This record gives sequence, C-alpha cells and structure tokens, in this order.
Amino acid sequence: MQTTLKPVDLAQAQAFLSRLPDTFSDILRTARLQATPEGHISVSYEMQGPSKREVTATSPNEAIRLALVDVATYVTASAQQHEAIQISSSSTGTELATEASSPERTLSKAKQQTLGASLPSRLKEHLGELAVTEATSFADVCRRFVVFGFEDFVARSLYASPTSLFDVLANELHEWDDSTTEQAMVRLDPGHAVRLRSTAKEYEKSVSELTVLCVAHGIAMQRLLEPLESRVSKCKGAAVRSLVSKLGLRPFAVPLVSGILAGSVRAPRKLLPKLALALDAPESLLSTVFRGSFDRRLVPAFKAEGGKPVLSTAPVTWTTAVKSLSLSSEDAKALLELGV
Repeated sequence: MQTTLKPVDLAQAQAFLSRLPDTFSDILRTARLQATPEGHISVSYEMQGPSKREVTATSPNEAIRLALVDVATYVTASAQQHEAIQISSSSTGTELATEASSPERTLSKAKQQTLGASLPSRLKEHLGELAVTEATSFADVCRRFVVFGFEDFVARSLYASPTSLFDVLANELHEWDDSTTEQAMVRLDPGHAVRLRSTAKEYEKSVSELTVLCVAHGIAMQRLLEPLESRVSKCKGAAVRSLVSKLGLRPFAVPLVSGILAGSVRAPRKLLPKLALALDAPESLLSTVFRGSFDRRLVPAFKAEGGKPVLSTAPVTWTTAVKSLSLSSEDAKALLELGV
C-alpha cells in the first residue's frame, strides 16, 4: 500500500524529527528528581511558557519513564497544534510561498520569549553592524551569540569553578566597556530562555547580566572558530596519524578519528578532552567545529538502481563506528571504554 503523504509534509516531519533531540534536551535539563513526603519519587521539569510539570511514581525509574512519556506527548501534541494553526491561517498557495521565503517566518515558528538586556553601546553598535553585513536582523545576530555563548558557558561550568568562569566572561565583556548602555530585547526559544533564567538564579546573577555576558562570550568564541577550523583541517588526511598518536590510540583508530574530524562520528566523552588538549581549544568550541564539518559535508552523487540512496542526517555514535571496523574483541573493548 503506497503512502499518500505529500513530499512537503514528509520534509516538515523530518525537520520536526531532527529538532526533537534538542527539544528534549532543553526540557530535560530542567528536570529535578526528589522524594515526596508520602515516600514516592517525583520528577519536575519546565515546559514551554514556562510552565512547571510534575509526575510521581513509586520508584525513580518509573518516575523517569512517566516523565519521558509526558514530555513526548506534550512535544508531539504541541507540534500538531502548531501545524493546524499554520494551515488554518494560510488561505492561498501564494501566501504560503511568500511566508516560506520570508526570514521572519523561520523565526516565528517557535513561540520565542523576550529577555531584556542592558548592552554597552559599543557592543550593541557592533551587533547592529554585523546584522547589516550579514543582511539579517539585529535580533537574529543577538540571539545567535547569546545561545553560542550560553552553551559554551554551561559546558565549561562542568569542570571550571564559578569564580574563574565568570572572570573569563567579565574580561571578555571588558572589551566593550562603555559609559553608556542601551536596552535591547533578546528573543530566545523557550528552552534556552528557561535554562538561562534558571542558570542566572543558580549563580545569583540577573537575567540581563548573564545575557550580556553570554553575548560577549559568544563573540569571543566566534573569533576562535576560524583558526581552530584551520588547525582541524591541517589534521585531516595523512596528518591524522600523528594526531592519533598524540591521543594515545593505536593506528587502527585512524578512520574513527578521521570521522570525528569530519563530523560524521560523534566523539566519545573520554576522548573529547584529549582532542581539546591536542588542538588547544575548549571542548564545546571543538564540538561546534565538528558539527559544522558535518553540516557542510558534500552530498555525493549517487547512481542507484534499487531505490533512492539514504544520506545520514546525524553523526553515528562512537559505539556504532567502532563495531563497524570488525576489530578484535580486545581492541574493540579498549575503544569502547572511551565512552559513547
């Protein structure tokens, strides 16, 4: 039986599916597990809005299972509701084509939340100049740097002390010190907005203060990207053998490390710090470079007779990549111990 699903509907569904990992991650990062006075276990988490939700069960595993079911139900139901609103609000094919080609349509797909921030005038002027150069909006440029800076901040907070971390961010913001400040409205997707508010509260910072620090940090990280991409590029090809040696791996790991550099293989948790040390870069920034390599990969030309070829939409896991090499059990075990 052939499906009647239209190609455009299939593409939209694939796009929605590709966003699910980030959506689930944004929600589950806010999840908290705790015991109730009645002796049960509850899991609370922030949904869009923000609105707090909570599920309770008799055991931690059951509470987590119920939370995952609830999040999945909520996310898919929200997507269906949004799709229905889009269809009912579009009256002609011309309107649909106009909306699809508009940059504002992309920005309005998610119900974004607005955060107020007092930006140094020089920093706000710089963001405005970038927006003109890139032919995009100030809001888009500002959002990009906030998210970039915030994600790197969160990644570093896992191993750096709060004092040293905020010293780094303060020094980066110092470049933009100005006698005057100007208000700016920063629009973020609900997941990032909730996490940023929660993080600001955790570190006893105002939302505006953390937002401005993340903007400056995002700009500083962006400046490091180009030289880092050059260093990663120089390690590809025959040079990857030298990198493999520096990482303390044996030669049979060459295709795996090559895959990581190309973004087609996800770096395991114990290997990423070694790569960051070898390439002299923060782990989070290195991960950004790998994602960019995957996104920019060339799509090969296929000549298939038995149906359309399938191109991967996400990097393969370390475990899958290791098992694909058909190594001895001892060698495979050594690589798998690096993580997933």
